[in-house]
Amino acid sequence: MNIQKGHQGMELFRRYKNEVFRRMDCMLDLDYHYMVLRRDYGSRFLITEFLQKSLSILVVSFNRFIKDACSISASALTFYSILSFIPLMALAFAIAAGFGAREALEREFMMQLGDNQEFAGQMLGYVTKAIDHAKGGIITGVGIVILLWSVIKVLNSTEMTMNRIWGVRKGRSLRRMFTDYFSIIFIAPILMILVSSLNVFMTASGWQENFPLISSFLTVLIKLLPYLLVWMLFIFLYMFMPATPVKFKHAFVAAMIAGTVYQIIQWFYLRFQIGMSSYSAIYGTLAALPLLLVWLQLSWSVVLWGTELCYIFRNRHFMYKSELFGDTAWMETLECALKVMRFTARVYVNGGGGPSLGMINKELKINTGKLRIVLQELVDLHLLVEAKEEEDYFYYPAFDLHSMSVADIIIRFSRVDESRDEAWKKQFKEAVVAGFSSDRLIEEANH
Repeated sequence: MNIQKGHQGMELFRRYKNEVFRRMDCMLDLDYHYMVLRRDYGSRFLITEFLQKSLSILVVSFNRFIKDACSISASALTFYSILSFIPLMALAFAIAAGFGAREALEREFMMQLGDNQEFAGQMLGYVTKAIDHAKGGIITGVGIVILLWSVIKVLNSTEMTMNRIWGVRKGRSLRRMFTDYFSIIFIAPILMILVSSLNVFMTASGWQENFPLISSFLTVLIKLLPYLLVWMLFIFLYMFMPATPVKFKHAFVAAMIAGTVYQIIQWFYLRFQIGMSSYSAIYGTLAALPLLLVWLQLSWSVVLWGTELCYIFRNRHFMYKSELFGDTAWMETLECALKVMRFTARVYVNGGGGPSLGMINKELKINTGKLRIVLQELVDLHLLVEAKEEEDYFYYPAFDLHSMSVADIIIRFSRVDESRDEAWKKQFKEAVVAGFSSDRLIEEANH
């Protein structure tokens, strides 16, 4: 009897061990995490499913972060941020002076740099010189050009990086870039001034006596204010910067996560400044600069990681492991384009108008990043027409469906007419026409 129980115990242990190893293999398999992302929540074990999905989101987001070279993009954004720091601060202090809040902004700036008052004083000196030069007319035009170029470069680099993450090939037009970017340039300093003024008001003595009933509420509000502002800023970035519609709910969740991580990094940054005195012997008054560069690098990395999270929340039902690899082969891209054209023609012929990006994604189950590239290529080749309606893009045939064959689509999609080899161009067209001339797109769409 004891021997039998021992065998049963060994068998249970063996099964348990195999199950543990199986689950560990799953955790290391990206296919498993993509499968978890595509799966909706069930009615049972919600906590377990939430933890599984959270782990899968982290794994996939970090893999996409590496694949999209976000750390390199963060380094570039750090460089442009340093270039635009003094010009942007000069603009902010100039606007603050107009509102009579320059001293409040200076106190806020000095407080943020903690023990590095000498470094902060140098920065304020540079800012004051920049403003004085502008007032005195000294190289005013050059200064304005440098200011605008450095700030616009940060915004444009941010947009290009986020567009690459979202799979968007075309950014803003020059007109939209001009209006949108300049709105940010002038609104952001005003927001900084309002926040600084609010902090001064909250810390000023006497307001608690004047407003005793709401003093406790305002005390809690001022403690939460930095978090609320960071979350609002991240929501704005994730909804506004990419040149594609982003729903509020996806930007909101990504902003909550990334914004909280950003606040944690900022907390460590402020605490580590206490120990910067040991670096003063090496760097002198620039002792705060190395830590500032590290903080900017980490901050931009968090912003871009949050963009990956936002992309995952929006497209989790259509994500597959093949997204982790590079560009697909030309034949696979062509096959994807033909599927899109057939589905678009079928929906249009059956009176459904033009299918949306989400509808095509759901029907064909193509990776969102790849699908965006294929759709943009079809639009550039005048095979489809793109129309933005509400929060999605819709696609319509750009030609008479009765006159277009599959061969015509293949020839146009291959861009064979751009080749200078006339003999090869002729042979390619003849081979495609011989193989596909009888296949009409409208006939295939009806099947």
